[in-house]
Amino acid sequence: MAPPSPSVGSPSPSPAAHAERAGEARTSDIVHVPLTRIERNPAQPRTQFDPATIRELADSIRERGVLQPVLLRPSGDGYQLVAGERRFLAAKEAGFNTVPAIVRPLTDRESLLIALIENVQRENLNPADEARAYYRLAAEYGLSHEEIAKRVGKDRSTVSNIIRFNNLPVEAMSLMESGRISAGHGRALLSLASAKQQIELANAAASNDWSVRELESRIQRSSSPRVGKSRRAPHRAFSAELLALEDELMRIMGTRVRITRRRGGTGSLSVDYHNQEELERLIEMLRTLS
Repeated sequence: MAPPSPSVGSPSPSPAAHAERAGEARTSDIVHVPLTRIERNPAQPRTQFDPATIRELADSIRERGVLQPVLLRPSGDGYQLVAGERRFLAAKEAGFNTVPAIVRPLTDRESLLIALIENVQRENLNPADEARAYYRLAAEYGLSHEEIAKRVGKDRSTVSNIIRFNNLPVEAMSLMESGRISAGHGRALLSLASAKQQIELANAAASNDWSVRELESRIQRSSSPRVGKSRRAPHRAFSAELLALEDELMRIMGTRVRITRRRGGTGSLSVDYHNQEELERLIEMLRTLS
């Protein structure tokens, strides 16, 4: 994939000056940066890197060098990776001391967008990583599902459905992350109201190598209440209207919001928080509204 367009993060004299002051060799827009001066991006959407693929790329780099520069942004006295983590890891394994790079003064939001788009276009992210990355773009950076869809070249409904994977238990997400169950399995599990049952059937599907159809059949035969089958069990609202409402509330509140709906027009609104500080922020927001 070609390096991200400068329109995402416009070139500035400061990164080049930063590089020259640090002593990196510079050719046009490309600087050759010591690997020891580069830190990996903690917000990198991809959490799994196939060691065999990295070794193959390292073999290629030993023969031909790094043909495409990585993308970096200034960070402290060095740089942070934005795009090209596989090339960075492979160059280290190949025994290289430096890697060709383009440096851009990118914001956190721009950095995540570029990393996500590069990963989606170059090699599909696993469904769990993709779901988490889309959620961050929506909840932390205020992008609507429509905007995310345009950036990554997918339909809005596809993005909304992928974001729904964040509603699965951590155990089921981990199985998708490792490739033991697929996105199809994840979609089937979302039809269950019970997190416990989602975990049990996710583990069973992974251990027994069930197809998506087999898992769907097991869910249909399950005796536990299912979404849309019980008057008492609330179900997740998957209509376009309510997904859009969830999207809007996530952008307003800066955290995950879930709407459930029961028969008769009743339902509930669930707002997630991750620490005491975030809880206090949300409470203050609600007090202001009142």
